[in-house]
Amino acid sequence: MSHAPTFATSEVPVRVLTFNLWGIFNSKVREARMKAFAKKIEHYDVLLLQEQFSAEDFDLIFRSAPPEVQRTYAFRRFCSSFYGSGCAVISRYPITQAFFHTFPLQGCPEMLLHGDFFANKGAAMVRVLVPVTMEGDSATKAQEVTLYTTHLVAVYQKVSQMSSWKRERYLPFRISQAISLTDFIVSASRPTDHIIIGGDFNCSQRSLEVQMLLILLKRRGYDMHAVLPPPRAKLDVSMAEQEREDAQPFFTFSDRNAFNSMKTSYFKLLKLEADLPSQIDHIFFSRPAFALRHFTDCPDIADGYPCALPDAPNGIVVFTKNEVHAPPKSTWYGHLWQQLFTGTCAPRVAETKQQPTLWSKATWSTAAQSAEDRAHYYPLSDHFGVAALLGMRVEKVRSTTVMSDSRAAMDGAAALELTSDEARILQTAIDFLEDYVCKLRSQAKVARYIGVTSFLLVTVNLWALGRLSAEEEARSAAVLESMYDMAAATTHGTAKLVHQWKGVESVAHGLNAAKGWVTNQANLTLRMASKLISETAAPGLHPSDTPEGSKRSAAMVASSSQPVPRTLPTPVIDATVQNSTTTLDGDATSAAARPDFRAIAEALMVRPLYASVWVSTAFNMAAAVVGTVSMAIGICQRAGNANILEEQVHQLKKL
Repeated sequence: MSHAPTFATSEVPVRVLTFNLWGIFNSKVREARMKAFAKKIEHYDVLLLQEQFSAEDFDLIFRSAPPEVQRTYAFRRFCSSFYGSGCAVISRYPITQAFFHTFPLQGCPEMLLHGDFFANKGAAMVRVLVPVTMEGDSATKAQEVTLYTTHLVAVYQKVSQMSSWKRERYLPFRISQAISLTDFIVSASRPTDHIIIGGDFNCSQRSLEVQMLLILLKRRGYDMHAVLPPPRAKLDVSMAEQEREDAQPFFTFSDRNAFNSMKTSYFKLLKLEADLPSQIDHIFFSRPAFALRHFTDCPDIADGYPCALPDAPNGIVVFTKNEVHAPPKSTWYGHLWQQLFTGTCAPRVAETKQQPTLWSKATWSTAAQSAEDRAHYYPLSDHFGVAALLGMRVEKVRSTTVMSDSRAAMDGAAALELTSDEARILQTAIDFLEDYVCKLRSQAKVARYIGVTSFLLVTVNLWALGRLSAEEEARSAAVLESMYDMAAATTHGTAKLVHQWKGVESVAHGLNAAKGWVTNQANLTLRMASKLISETAAPGLHPSDTPEGSKRSAAMVASSSQPVPRTLPTPVIDATVQNSTTTLDGDATSAAARPDFRAIAEALMVRPLYASVWVSTAFNMAAAVVGTVSMAIGICQRAGNANILEEQVHQLKKL
């Protein structure tokens, strides 16, 4: 049966969408998805976005949108902290006010892979003016509508497989953020205002976090209603097949999403898991300011989607179709990876034409080609979007100036009493938060002990290294001194031995000189005797009979009768022996000028600057100080979280 949207004469249709864009830096086919999403903007009047982290992506969405959207829609994103909150709003209506509220409790700083702490999550508030025309009045006036978009801390564990739901790591953070969101809404708007809340809450409608949000708003006079019916929290085998199929269309984070069913998805690579399927994206609207209508003409729903339930209109889940085409890049390592880990061969697909090619002598069939082509299409995000058609009641619309002057009616709606079930849920949250505050106090105390112990260990390590270095230098000096004494003693004994051999060598040299002199004299005598004999044997006068002969004989006798020299030649002393003798003679002088062995030891102990004792010690000290500072940050974060939760518990108890 077809349900066409019908509106009262005093209603204005407002098409609302909340959508998690999955704009994180390492997400798949991000650019193509952003371009495809830009074509969907004109289907909605108000778009509440999450995980829109990059200003470049936001500019890409604007440039890829139709010209009519660029000219008539308002684009606003909200930056915060290191990576940004990810919250953004696109509105067909003019924006008059915008503000971002940061939640006092974020994720855990030590969980780097989760990244929630660095996103600095919060809630964005935007006020828009919706033009309305009253019946019987040709003048166009404007109705102020307050929009809120938020993104709570994610879940990285399978709660359904845990021993208790209280053991989920980020549950206290989401409860605190739900309380902070409530306080923000109460401070920025009135119960009688036109309010729309949308976002990625990372929890279902039956969760403690969402129930706390709705209960606290109800207690302060706000009547908020969800656009989606809450499905069963977990699909199990006990459910009938038809019941399972009926519940599937209302899940916004599902394993039917191609990104969540991939074998190499981001969460599976990091071993981060969550309960699938689940309904974690929501839109809430205030009553009686808005009424939910059938959104049967939405172009972004799947074929056969149940746009209208039998009992009442409902919101719809959109962007479930795979419509973003991303052909694979032909790379040799991609084919090798697929062959090694899957055992199959994939054909090389051309980027321009999807034509089958031969691969390992096998021809792909037309059906295989179609399946391969479908595998290259992806959804707009790893989340599905939630859309709703709201009928805004515009009875007795006043101008914005009059509305701004009537802030005295903040408490126009009386606070509503809680039912017994709601009071029980509130008490459960109080008890849980009180237990978690005690846990945080204990963690802060342990962190302080660790910090003090770390500082003491570093100080003792510094003192021990200095002491060991001094002892090592002293030992080196003692060893050098012992080696020096041993070398000096060895040199002294060698010098004495050389001195003893010096006299023997002198006597031998003298004997050799005397022997040479005797030999020379003997040879001279023999020559003279031989000459005399030869002259005597010759006839005639004897040489001595003549005056010349007598003189010559006398000269020869005189020369042969010269005495032996009394002083022998001085022998040549070797330089080594002379140096040894000098060393021996100067023992007293060298003993008075002993070297500084400690200075020598320090010189031997010299290391490169990066490996010196003091530099390495300073490095260890700095590292320990950084660790201590990090621990102190953890202490402050834990203690600060405990203080915030304690204050929120006091507020809850007053209710």
